[in-house]
Amino acid sequence: MELREAIDNLLERNLIEIVEVPVSVEYEAASYLVKYDGKKALLFKRPVLADGRESIFRIFGGFATSRDVLAASMGLKSVNELKEKIRESLRNPGKEPVESYPEWRRTELSLKDLPILRHYTGEPGPYMTASIVIFRDEGKFSSSYHRMLPISENKLVLRAVEGRKLSRAIEKFSRSGRDLEVAVSIGNPVEVLIASAVPAEDRDKLSLASGISGEPLEISKCEDLDAWAPSKAELVICGRIKPGELAPEGPFYEILGKDIVRMQPVLTVDSIYIRENPIYQAILPAGMEHQLLMGLPVEPLIEERVSEVAEVVDVAMTPAGAGWVEVAISIRKTHDDQPVLAGLMAISAHKSLKRVIIVDDDVDVTNYIELMRAVVQRAHIPDDYKMISGVRGSSLDHSNLREIYLDGERRILRLPQGKMIIDATVKGPRDLTEIPRNPLVGSNR
Repeated sequence: MELREAIDNLLERNLIEIVEVPVSVEYEAASYLVKYDGKKALLFKRPVLADGRESIFRIFGGFATSRDVLAASMGLKSVNELKEKIRESLRNPGKEPVESYPEWRRTELSLKDLPILRHYTGEPGPYMTASIVIFRDEGKFSSSYHRMLPISENKLVLRAVEGRKLSRAIEKFSRSGRDLEVAVSIGNPVEVLIASAVPAEDRDKLSLASGISGEPLEISKCEDLDAWAPSKAELVICGRIKPGELAPEGPFYEILGKDIVRMQPVLTVDSIYIRENPIYQAILPAGMEHQLLMGLPVEPLIEERVSEVAEVVDVAMTPAGAGWVEVAISIRKTHDDQPVLAGLMAISAHKSLKRVIIVDDDVDVTNYIELMRAVVQRAHIPDDYKMISGVRGSSLDHSNLREIYLDGERRILRLPQGKMIIDATVKGPRDLTEIPRNPLVGSNR
C-alpha cells in the first residue's frame, strides 16, 4: 500500500488534519506535530523552506501517531491485525522484491530544496527522521531507519548505531576500501515503513515487507549506483558512504532523552529522485509515532519467544518505557516459577529491555494504570522483583551515567547497566486482587 493510499484511508476516517496555510519548516510544522501528537496525522499543503521559498513538496506526518491511527492508515480494524501480519511474515517471509519501472524521476534538486524540519531548539540543524536506508550486500537487502543531518548541499551525516547491520556493513566495505552504495527512501509504502522498524537484522527486510503486504514489493534501481528503493517511494536520495569519512552528529532528542554528539558516517549524495507532486514524510522525534514505530514491531518478536515457555495473552511495550525499554506481558500462568522464565525469554528477544512486567491474563497490559495497580497489588518486593546486574541494555538509557569531579575536572562515569523482571502475578488468594468489572462498561477503574 503506497503512502498516498494510507493518507486517503485517514481522510475517510477523519484522522488527519489538513493544513492549508503556509507553514515554515523552521519549528512551525513541528509545532503542529507536537499539538496533534497521539491524536491525528497531519498533511501540510504549503510548506515554506528556511530561505522563504515555498516547497514543491507536501509534508505528511503522524501516520503511526497512535495505534488507532496506524490501523486506520493501513485499512485495518486494529493493530492486532498488523501484529499478526508481522508474526506471519517473520515465520514465512514473502517473495523477494521484483524490479519495476519507478514512479520517481531524476531531478536537479539538492538537499537545500527538501523541506527538512527543525523540531526543537537543542538540535544542531534540521533533521530527516523518516529516512530509511536501503542497501544490498551478498544478495540480501537491508532496510532500516536512520536519522540524518544535512551538513552541505550534497552531504548528510547519519546515525549508524554501533554493532547493527548498517554500521557493520560500513566497516566491512571500509576495510576493503570500497564505497557502500545506498538509497535513502522517504515516503515509503506502509509495509516498508513497518518492516524497516522490525529489529530482525538477520532477515531481508524488503522480503519481510512483501510478507506483510501479501504481494512482492516493487523496487527500482538508481541510475548510476547499485542502490534500490521502492518504486512507489515519494523521495529517493542515492549516494555513497565513503571509507573513513566522518562528521559530528547530534545532539538529537531521542525517546528517552537527549542523545550525545558522536563522529558518524557521511553520505555523499549522487542524485535525488521524486514523484510527481511529491510528499515528504516526517516523524516527530521523541513523539508518540517515534515510540510506536520502535516498540510495536518488537511485540510480535517478544510474544513469539515467550510463547516457548508460557501461554501468552497479550504483549505491550509501555509508554513509561517510551515503547522501547519496558514491556508488559500477560500470561495464563500454570506454575509460580513461570513468570520469571517468561521475563528472561523476553529479554533474550529484545536486548534493549530494562524492565519486564509479567501479569495474569485478567490485566489489560495496554492500560498502564491498570498494569501499575497490578504491580502494587500483586508483586511482593523482596521476592517478586528480580534484578540482574551487569547486563548491557539500551544505548538510549542514560540512567547509569554519573557526573563526578576528579582533580577539579568534570567527568562522566558510566556504570554497568542492569535489568529487572517484576512478577506481578497472583500468588495468594486470587479473589483479594480481583479487578471489579461492570458487564456494561468493562473496568470501573
